[in-house]
Amino acid sequence: MPATSQQAPASLADLAVCLACRAPLSGRDECAACGRSHPIRDRIVEAIGPLQGRNRINAAFYDGPGWTRFRKWERLFLTLQGGARRARMQILKHVLTVDGPDARALEVGVGDGENLAFLPASWDVYGVDVARTQLVACQDRHPRMKGRLAWAEAEALPFDDETFDVCYTIGGFNYYNDHVATLNEMRRVTKRGGPVVVADETPRLNRAGIGHLIGVPAIDACWLRGLGLDRAFVDMVLQYDLDPEAVARATWPTATSRKIWSRLGYCLVHPGVEPRT
Repeated sequence: MPATSQQAPASLADLAVCLACRAPLSGRDECAACGRSHPIRDRIVEAIGPLQGRNRINAAFYDGPGWTRFRKWERLFLTLQGGARRARMQILKHVLTVDGPDARALEVGVGDGENLAFLPASWDVYGVDVARTQLVACQDRHPRMKGRLAWAEAEALPFDDETFDVCYTIGGFNYYNDHVATLNEMRRVTKRGGPVVVADETPRLNRAGIGHLIGVPAIDACWLRGLGLDRAFVDMVLQYDLDPEAVARATWPTATSRKIWSRLGYCLVHPGVEPRT
């Protein structure tokens, strides 16, 4: 396993690089090399361009009221999987294969920080997300994350190569704009040999609804909207199909794939290091 970080900078702005030319920002909100602006507002580095496609739909959902309405259903799902800790540790045990008490970790799609409580307090954890309101909520919920978050896309992470000891994303991957780019970026910013972990629900669960079974998918769209999902998000879910394991085989040939959440989800790990028992 890779050596862990000796001393992490206090803020993400000190770690960040320019999206345009990859020059270190060194805590500045404007690139000294090319002049591109990377504003720092509410102690959040804004390293993002205009959102397009699925990333735009995701951001609108998580920034809006739909996520608040839907979250109770997510919590019910986790309860049925034995509780939030048990469900999340099916994934995080692969993150925790990093040697030593200290590590520099990046969570892609950090949201409001649901997973942070399950990581060692000694770790230096950073996060990115396309939903800015969730980043603000993460800082409010976890004050230690102030200055450690970036408004950024998984496909264009604002960090230099091999910046982190471990990188992971839990939920959301199915509907990122570019899955290959995301896997490559997560691998790029992680040290050689360090674990990169991707987990989400099985994409084809939407095909198990009664509407699809009887050939009337509009029925499924109706009940999904009733759960709190907005129309654009529902349309994305029902129209899009992904084989994450095929994407991983093509991008990370040595990755391992595991079923999680009673086979209702998957976990991709690169490299395939077995968790400690």
